[in-house]
Amino acid sequence: MDYQNFDCQIADGCARVRMIGPGSPRLEDLHDEFLDLALRLQEDDAVRSILLTDGDHAFEFHHEIADLSRAQLNAEGPGRLDAGMEMGRKIVTLMSEIPKPIIAATRGDIRNLGLGFFMAADIRLASGSATFTAGDLTVGLLPGWGLSHTLPRLIGPGRTLEFLLSRRTLPAREAYAIGLVDRLIDDKVWEEELDRFVGRLRTIPQPALSLLKLGVQQAANLDLTSMMAVEWESQQQCWQSLETGEGLRAWQEGRDPVLGADPGAAAED
Repeated sequence: MDYQNFDCQIADGCARVRMIGPGSPRLEDLHDEFLDLALRLQEDDAVRSILLTDGDHAFEFHHEIADLSRAQLNAEGPGRLDAGMEMGRKIVTLMSEIPKPIIAATRGDIRNLGLGFFMAADIRLASGSATFTAGDLTVGLLPGWGLSHTLPRLIGPGRTLEFLLSRRTLPAREAYAIGLVDRLIDDKVWEEELDRFVGRLRTIPQPALSLLKLGVQQAANLDLTSMMAVEWESQQQCWQSLETGEGLRAWQEGRDPVLGADPGAAAED
């Protein structure tokens, strides 16, 4: 499938997905492409992590407010609105369910529905030039994309309401300070740091990557005893995997693990 809104390059275990195309894409145009691409990457054994970056344009796409306005004025039901909400639900749910870590990295302006897309990633990186602006609530529609679940857990209920209601544009440093962004990277070393980070993920056995992501997702809903039981079950799965065996063998031999290939090949070198 040819993608009009994404460019994807796979190298060294990382799928680098870059936003392309002129202007801000319509959600309808982006939805089918992203689901197709994400499902392909989920099944690709060569992909150990997914890096989403803004390229030709920022993380910004939007509802067709004009269509929604006409539907409301014509006393139509919420069908058009539900279609858009369902697209957002599918994208966010798939990003959550993919067992590979998804990193979103931006040097641009995160706006409107693009905020939900960015926040759905497992790890969020930004340079000092990035900004963050929520959708305009004066149209009377809520943000969607799970933001009412994600934001309070990251930045707290009060900050969530202030951010969404004021529609204040947050500079990168403030976004980092309140927990909206996980790490700030200097523009001068942007590419090098991204390479270093995804390179590090390439050296971690896949069972540890996927089970850690699952465990972190469950942590907010489990007590300490239950979470420690999840950790033990996950450790047993890791222990039985070939890649963990290769990781432990590589540590003993003082070398980097050879993953995503025949683990026995490392021992023969």
